[in-house]
Amino acid sequence: MFRRLTIALLAPLVVVPLLVSCSPSSVSSTRSADYVVEGGVSEGKRWRDNRYFATEVKTEALATDGIHDPENESISALQEPAEALGSFPLDRRGGVNWVKALKLGIIEPRADIKGEGKMQVLDMDIMFQDTGQMPWVKFPHIAHTQWLACSNCHPAIFIEKKGANNLSMDSILAGEFCGRCHDKVAFALWTCERCHNTPHAGTPARWNELMGVRPTP
Repeated sequence: MFRRLTIALLAPLVVVPLLVSCSPSSVSSTRSADYVVEGGVSEGKRWRDNRYFATEVKTEALATDGIHDPENESISALQEPAEALGSFPLDRRGGVNWVKALKLGIIEPRADIKGEGKMQVLDMDIMFQDTGQMPWVKFPHIAHTQWLACSNCHPAIFIEKKGANNLSMDSILAGEFCGRCHDKVAFALWTCERCHNTPHAGTPARWNELMGVRPTP
């Protein structure tokens, strides 16, 4: 009797946390809005410059990358990533800086398999300003269309209409929008300054010092 009464009294207490944890949370513009850099005026966790700067490209050997079969004799005919990418320019996290490699002429993407076509390059920037205290994001089409066809992104990933794409860091980190490529085949999402590249009047001075740029009024 006592045991049944105890369970009956505790049951509501167990259900309430479960309901709270399963309730849909309000849509936030980005979790990064909770962080401020040193010198900021808003409340939040302090952001520090603990960035790691790599000195070599980080690669995984073919035999241990979980993709290639190390027992297959043909693996010896393949070039190891460390050798293939060893002379490429780096980003600060140890990945290949593909944009710089493109500018230096180290790579030359083909528009088609035979290399007879030409890439349809679009030189147009889009500025995303809904970033809180974080610097604005200036998206360069040219760096993408120099080796990607428009159909790679439009319309399946990005709808070609202003305000039609509800971007947030939550969705990007979940592998949507920019996260389809970045942190996979493109540079890591944790190189914040690669995207948040345009400080503005509301950006704390610490960001300007780290990035060496002047804020946009």
